[in-house]
Amino acid sequence: MHAVEAQRYHRVARATTPYGTGFLVGWFVVWSFVIVSEGTGRAAERYVISPEKSQFQFRAYSVFAKPLGTFHRFSGDILTNADNVGASQVRFVIEADSIDTDNAKRDKHLRTEDFLFAERYPAITFTSTAITQDAAVYQVQGDLQIRGVTRRTTIPVTVETRQDSLVVQGEIQLNRKDFGITYNAFFNPVKERVDVMFTIVGVRPDS
Repeated sequence: MHAVEAQRYHRVARATTPYGTGFLVGWFVVWSFVIVSEGTGRAAERYVISPEKSQFQFRAYSVFAKPLGTFHRFSGDILTNADNVGASQVRFVIEADSIDTDNAKRDKHLRTEDFLFAERYPAITFTSTAITQDAAVYQVQGDLQIRGVTRRTTIPVTVETRQDSLVVQGEIQLNRKDFGITYNAFFNPVKERVDVMFTIVGVRPDS
């Protein structure tokens, strides 16, 4: 993709993040076909992330607890290019208010301004900018946006190709303060570290 197109993409993606997942994913589908048309050799393959088969989890830590949480609503696309791994693309959008740590009081607090501020920043997004392969592990570099703050992040993942689907697994350690989440409690201090684990299953749109 030309540099001008890439810049235009990032401007549009960041400008539209607050408007919800439907517009983002729909726009990304159109953009993905632009990538296919610009590629050389074999056409890229597109997979749609299946929420029913996929899972985004995290573990946070405090003095008295280390809850395991999950997000129930998310969507996205994976575009693979067998001839050129670097031309592959990944994008997902998570609805912040779908957070669930199996504790209603805690979940309500996590949605507030102290943490995710889901009312103002309804989407957590990731858009890949570069993908490289080292043996069986892929390094996916991209822009991760949480609570309106975007950080360049590299996520190591493994990929399994099945008949009509693609399974991507990975994990990463984040610092919540890097995304403007600085809240803490006197009696139960919350650690800065958050571990994120995910299994993404992408299915072909026609399968």
